[in-house]
Amino acid sequence: MKQRRHTHQSNYPLAMVFAWLMVLVLWHTSPVNADDEIQRQLDELRERLDAVQSDTSEMRETLDELRSETEQDWLTVERSHQIRALVQDVLSDAESRNALIGDGLLGGWSNGFFLASSDDRFRLNIGGMIQERYVMSYLRVGLNSGDDRWRGGIENTRTRLHLSGHIFDRDTTFMIQPGFGWLDPNAISNSPLTRIGSRMWDAWLQFRMSDQWAAKLGVFMLPFTRESLVPDTHQLAVDRSLIDYRLGLARSQGINFTWVNNRKRIFFAVTNGSIPLGAIVASGNNPTPPWGASELDTDWALTARGEYLIAGGWNQFKQFTSPVGSEFAMMVGVAAHAQNKERDGQSGLKQDQVGITADLSMHFDGATFFMAGTFHNQSPFNTSRPNADYVGYVFQGSVYATKNTELFMRFEGGGIMQNSLGGDDVHILTGGFNWYLDGQGLKVTSDFGWSFGEIPRRMENYMVGWRGSSNRNAEWLFRTQLQLLF
Repeated sequence: MKQRRHTHQSNYPLAMVFAWLMVLVLWHTSPVNADDEIQRQLDELRERLDAVQSDTSEMRETLDELRSETEQDWLTVERSHQIRALVQDVLSDAESRNALIGDGLLGGWSNGFFLASSDDRFRLNIGGMIQERYVMSYLRVGLNSGDDRWRGGIENTRTRLHLSGHIFDRDTTFMIQPGFGWLDPNAISNSPLTRIGSRMWDAWLQFRMSDQWAAKLGVFMLPFTRESLVPDTHQLAVDRSLIDYRLGLARSQGINFTWVNNRKRIFFAVTNGSIPLGAIVASGNNPTPPWGASELDTDWALTARGEYLIAGGWNQFKQFTSPVGSEFAMMVGVAAHAQNKERDGQSGLKQDQVGITADLSMHFDGATFFMAGTFHNQSPFNTSRPNADYVGYVFQGSVYATKNTELFMRFEGGGIMQNSLGGDDVHILTGGFNWYLDGQGLKVTSDFGWSFGEIPRRMENYMVGWRGSSNRNAEWLFRTQLQLLF
């Protein structure tokens, strides 16, 4: 084919030369009146050549279009193969990440480490928490003559595992939190139990009976104050207020029913009672539940709490902070508690305890406000005093200075109203900041507190750092904490 094309191209000039020679011969041999005929033929030949050139240009354009379409089709096919290969690689990677650990058992990471069955009937979430804290306390005048003015150091306040998930189906869930921490976070004085050791926090099973009803059985935080219901990991300051550690009910064991809809939430618990006010004899040997069924605790104990969501969503109130970009949310809550103490076998005292609380929570775009008030009555208080009345209040607020830095301030006050038992002379102002390195998962919290009043013996708490003092303006406290949550 190449040789024929070459021969055709080499003969083309000779043919053109021959044609022009014939034209010249005809022109010289023809009469003058034949000039017009020759000119006409030349015009026709020129028109034919123009037509051929035009056809050639159109054919070239058509060939270019066909070539472009062919290349595009080729690219489309190639892209299809590449996408198919990419999808295959992603699926293979997903299979390798969720590799079969057992017979139908999957594992991986989804907002935490987990193990799950392939049919999703069983799931185990594995997490944990570490709180490393530095505390420095200055006490000008203590309750004891030999008290140190300066006391502080580094401590591992809480270290625990979070084991949760569901069994058989998503309607049956559980939580287990073993680890190390203060044996009695609510200890009234510097007893031998105010030390760090192995202990259990929450340990419960929960059954969802319908879209609105659920029942929880085991050890859990009593549904009383909102400070207590917000987890240790999601507090605003380094720790809860001193008032909440004394007047909040802390943990107990029993059964808790929950009813919830879009705007209202109700909790009702039947338990073994609350220990922070020293109303359970069993806590002298085992400061935190679970307690044995035959231990001296309460004859009966009932706790009820109702919450009304004015704006926002329930999830916004799982913490005390409101990051920049959050929507407005507002919630009010009220709660009541009553329990009857079992006889201790020595004094024969049967003590009744009744408490009420109310709170208001507001979340803004990068700011929060919270206030709460609590009242408890113990009757009789002991064999020599007919009753004791506890009162407490907390105000706190926060605002983000930057996207990851939050400033906060808290004022708390209260105590036992009877002066013979110490009086309601607690007045503490605390200010500080949170530095969120990765949300609540990794943050640094520092705060400084100043006591404007006294801290009687029954109000001091070594875990949060406030020691007893009978003088006003006699104590300040500095704390900083690094938290890791996974």
